[in-house]
Amino acid sequence: MEWIHETGLVNFDSEAVPSCVTNSESKMSWIKSLGCGCLLSGLIAINAVADENKPERTAARPGIQRRVPWTTSRMAGTPEPPPPYQVAAAFAQLKFSKPVVITSAPGTDRLFVAEQSGKIYSFPNDPACDTADLFADMKKIQSKISSVYGLTFHPDFQRNRYVYICYVAGNTADGSRVSRFQVTDADPPLVDPDSERLLITWPGGGHNGGCLKFGPDGYLYITTGDGVGPAPPDVKRSGQNVGNLLSAVLRIDVDHSGGDRSYTVPADNPLIEIDGARPEIWAYGFRNPWKMSFDRATGDLWVGDVGWQMWEMIYRVQKGGNYGWSIMEGRQPAVPEQEPGPTPILPPTIDHPHSEAASITGGFVYRGRRLPQLVGQYLYGDFQTGVVWAARMDGERVASRVELAQTPLQLVGFGESRSGELFLLDYRGSIYRLEPNPAPDRSREFPRRLSQTGLFASLAPLQPAPGVIEYSINSTHWADGSRSRRWLAVPPGGTVKIDGKGNWQFPDGSVIAKTIIIDGIGSSRKTVKLETQILHREQNSWRPYTYVWDSAERDASLADAQGFSRVLQVHDDQAPGGLRQQTWRFAGRKECSLCHNPWVEARTTIFGIQSASLLGVHVRQLNRVHEYDSHPADQLATLQHIGLLDADVPKLQQNNPAFVDPYDESADLDARARTYLHLNCAHCHQQHAGGAANIVLTHSAALKDTVMLGVRPTQGTFGIADARIVAPGDPSLSVLIYRVAKLGGGRMPRVGSAEVDSRGLRLLHDWIAGMPVPAPAAAKATHAALTEKIQADIQLVRQAGTRDAAVARLIASTRGALALSQIMDSLPVDSRRQVVERASKHSASQVRDLFERFVPADQRIKRLGSVVNQSEILSLEADAERGRKVFFSDAAASCKNCHRIQKQGENLGPDLSTIGKKYRRDQLLLHILEPSRFMEPKYVPYLVETKQGLVYSGLLEKKTDSEVVLKDARNKRTVIAAADVEVMVRQQKSLMPDLLLRDMTAAQVADLLAFLATLR
Repeated sequence: MEWIHETGLVNFDSEAVPSCVTNSESKMSWIKSLGCGCLLSGLIAINAVADENKPERTAARPGIQRRVPWTTSRMAGTPEPPPPYQVAAAFAQLKFSKPVVITSAPGTDRLFVAEQSGKIYSFPNDPACDTADLFADMKKIQSKISSVYGLTFHPDFQRNRYVYICYVAGNTADGSRVSRFQVTDADPPLVDPDSERLLITWPGGGHNGGCLKFGPDGYLYITTGDGVGPAPPDVKRSGQNVGNLLSAVLRIDVDHSGGDRSYTVPADNPLIEIDGARPEIWAYGFRNPWKMSFDRATGDLWVGDVGWQMWEMIYRVQKGGNYGWSIMEGRQPAVPEQEPGPTPILPPTIDHPHSEAASITGGFVYRGRRLPQLVGQYLYGDFQTGVVWAARMDGERVASRVELAQTPLQLVGFGESRSGELFLLDYRGSIYRLEPNPAPDRSREFPRRLSQTGLFASLAPLQPAPGVIEYSINSTHWADGSRSRRWLAVPPGGTVKIDGKGNWQFPDGSVIAKTIIIDGIGSSRKTVKLETQILHREQNSWRPYTYVWDSAERDASLADAQGFSRVLQVHDDQAPGGLRQQTWRFAGRKECSLCHNPWVEARTTIFGIQSASLLGVHVRQLNRVHEYDSHPADQLATLQHIGLLDADVPKLQQNNPAFVDPYDESADLDARARTYLHLNCAHCHQQHAGGAANIVLTHSAALKDTVMLGVRPTQGTFGIADARIVAPGDPSLSVLIYRVAKLGGGRMPRVGSAEVDSRGLRLLHDWIAGMPVPAPAAAKATHAALTEKIQADIQLVRQAGTRDAAVARLIASTRGALALSQIMDSLPVDSRRQVVERASKHSASQVRDLFERFVPADQRIKRLGSVVNQSEILSLEADAERGRKVFFSDAAASCKNCHRIQKQGENLGPDLSTIGKKYRRDQLLLHILEPSRFMEPKYVPYLVETKQGLVYSGLLEKKTDSEVVLKDARNKRTVIAAADVEVMVRQQKSLMPDLLLRDMTAAQVADLLAFLATLR
């Protein structure tokens, strides 16, 4: 106070204010530090610190004066034992340039390696070999060659000297080519450059496939991709189009010519009788089949297929098999509304989420002698992670899948020697083989309790150890009502570097930690520490761990790799008894990686890979004043001052202005909404980050580049007529709003949260409602009329409590139900209870899911995936005769209402008279639990929107130039004039209810399966 009086200042100018005072929070702290906290508002006005969080305003005094080294870390290694194998150089003295194929030739011990640029080499299978001989220089044969992808030898190579090479010569209609060449008898052998005979071509560009293998039947098999780049997906719609050669495995007879072709089509190829289909196709529906092989013992064909956003797939390919792309990406819908091919879509044999793999490389079933424990197992790997797996089959079932090795390789291919030994090909130039891993098991040394990590000096007040620095961020994502405290730690002498785009690079040994705290637990409204999440950087990657606090909050224990859930009792004035149940998920390590995703292709530098994993560590987040123990100070400038941060902080702050708080209603609405989407959605919804929708929600993307304004959803419309991902000016037509508002399948965010964020939902609603409606996209008269009716009914509900007729009209459509769900929080308790009682029991899941969040957790529908113990049901003693009664007489099962057996029942769904001949009991159970996963083409429902704004759905019974006929789940036929059809699209959800077994006992289900299994 004395200083203020001495200066005579009542209105401070900018020179009088310390430079560390950069926002309203730090102004108040500064005033209080002067003893002026009692001054009335307005008595002292601080002018001229006008631009809050101004980037060039760095702290005059840093929050930390000097760096203290972090010497207490015990974070090292992993809690899992080391993998059983490692890789070792097979030919230590050989080096290639971007090799893509390694193979052998019949009758010789020489190995052959093809480089992507066009050179092919051969060398003896001798570990001491120090020289590879040039076999062919494809660019001298075809100057337009950009890549070589395939190389194989004729089974009768010793006699005919034929080699087959797949190469790409431009993005043209015939750019991808397979040619046959003659090989000389010289030692070493050479390709005769004048002997090329072109066999087959398909369009070049993007995903080319290009793997070549001869099958045990003597025919040549060829893989082709969808011919386009990563995104948007399958723009040529080639995946399900059997009228071209893309996205397929081809099978041709190269020993015979036919007509104008240098090959013939085997008479038993599966699509040879289908009009318009290319007869060369053996199987189809692949995105980018990268490497295939035949099991030399069984003849099985294995294909690795590189996925898009969420999954990597391995297929044991069947004759005529349809593997789904791009309707499906493995088991996940991708572009579900397109027409499927002529055969049913099959699931992958093996799949990996992008938390485990990012670019799968198909391998071989091991039939060598050197590693006897692996004989009969399919070995494959991943280009990005370098991990190698082994899968063992038991009939059609994957009996086991284990991680064999963690390698530093860019694993581009596998190869077999003449004797069946495997080689691993590194895209960076070397050849490796597997060998037993001698590393000792040090997993027990990994800290199993938070107190053992060396991060905290004391856990009771969460006091960090010396050298561990607490930090804060500007904006946090929705985490089911919790809040967090955060710390970072870097090994002694290590520094963090930031590039011009704000991406961070941490040294190995660094740790990022976050303790999650939730308020209002129990009747005493206690504040509880739930978990401490840790990201530990080791071997150039971030490894996630979850430590779960005990009930006394004395310590936290490491959660197992699978994670688990716990039910919390949270104070809620509107819940019965003042408490509501809330399920909290303690994420497993693989779940963590779904969001902390290192494969975001939009950032290709090493900085970007790390920044993608560290969602909260970004300049926009840390560009703020932090409350240090001594005083508030600029956070980034402080980290730079102590030598922890190597970066041009003022420039970074200028180029990366601070995120706004999405919940701060005084901030700009557009900035709040875009920040909210970035924090909660963008870690999945950007290229190759896991989101199946082709949208980009990063804050840095211009709104017009988000690919969502006015764009029709590809992942389902939930019964909303004329739905758009975001319909400017109309939240009720925006699937983005619907997904954020609901629970159950299709809810967003799909991981990391289980409760609807009502404030965030209102923010997005207001943002979309305030968007200008583009003139060409002005609402149709029918939409406008429906909107008026919905708003009128909403007013009735608001003004008079629950009006049964108004509620009935609203929940008759998804749009009306969505609008009703938005006002639930403002209704009186009794009115809300009446609405919930009716809407939460609606027969349509798209309506029911919007109101489930208002139902007490213990009364919600128990979803099958979490409550049905399949193995328990299959182990029960069952009676087929009782199962017959369940099928025909039990109202809970209602099977006969859609299915027929020996002319009894309805014929809406497939006739089940011989279903036991087709499927085992476990397969039948899976079909009942997941009906949408196994839809045959004729039973895929369609959605039709008319020009009058009406929506119908059902099975397509007939489609002509004059009319469309649908049959709904009640077997009711609807005839629609073709001239009235605005949109007609396939749906990804079966008419068969997804909660079919919810009212049945385990014994009833077991009996039903026993009965179905007898139908042969």
